Amino acid sequence: MNRKNVGIAFGALCGLAALTATAAEIFYDISINTKSPIHMSKLNNLVQKATNTAGNEEEASAKYSGMTGTPEIKEWYATHGEDVYILSDSLRLHGKRFKNTGTKYVLVCHGYTSKAKHMAGFVHKFYTLGYNVLAVDARAHGDSEGTKIGMGWPERVDIIKWINRILSWEPNARIVLHGVSMGAATVLMASGEDLPGNVKAVIADCGYTSEWDEFQREADALHIPWFPVLNATSVLSKIRDGYDFKQASALAQVKKSRIPTLFIHGSSDELVPYSMLGELYAAAACEKEKLTVEGAGHALSSSVAPTLYWRTVENFIAKYLDR
Repeated sequence: MNRKNVGIAFGALCGLAALTATAAEIFYDISINTKSPIHMSKLNNLVQKATNTAGNEEEASAKYSGMTGTPEIKEWYATHGEDVYILSDSLRLHGKRFKNTGTKYVLVCHGYTSKAKHMAGFVHKFYTLGYNVLAVDARAHGDSEGTKIGMGWPERVDIIKWINRILSWEPNARIVLHGVSMGAATVLMASGEDLPGNVKAVIADCGYTSEWDEFQREADALHIPWFPVLNATSVLSKIRDGYDFKQASALAQVKKSRIPTLFIHGSSDELVPYSMLGELYAAAACEKEKLTVEGAGHALSSSVAPTLYWRTVENFIAKYLDR
């Protein structure tokens, strides 16, 4: 190869590298950086499409998180909760505590781009079942500080700190972790850590296997070639945030979990594929059950089949709460 051809090849490689780096920056902003002007505008198009929501940002985000409750329940949520806070990674994180009698607690985790108040239906239901409830805003969501969405990986550490906060209120607390979508991935990732024996069960509603797997689907939906863009974005995350997309894996974490886990998924989920239920269930080393809600889209299992959903959740928790 002569010098001219070498120069052309080198220039092409440099151009490709520059194009990949630019695309990685854009994808990082779309998916992770909540302060980016393109983050919500692009992402909400995906969320609206996946949840058949054509409304505004608030409506799309609320439906993404599952059952938000009736207007009366939303009012109850707004007027009955107590605002509480923790510090994690120097971020002030917000939660809402609903005091009840007894030592039963549930920690409720919302989905991607949502917030705790969009889980009002779940909070109210657990409260009526006699639980003390703590609904938390993930970092970079709701009233919590932060600009980066961690897809469950740094958030798993936040969950451990919230668990410790519950134990500061009630040392004998019997705790259930409940999450939807990214919240489900978060509690699954947390379940693989060395959690206190007070944590009795995990309810994971439509969680994904890993950040890599979910962002690969997002790249496809945005018509971005996931290779090499996703690889470059993952490296960017490693440099900026301390972890890469494959490291943020619920699949790897459930292999280490010893906490009984109920996996729930709608068979018509357009955002987190139903096949991920089988992958997570097969990998889980803990006592486990699974529930498929036929015809339910993403985060809508409790709305499509509320009686089945709550009967299954209650029966599952009852097996382990007093162990």
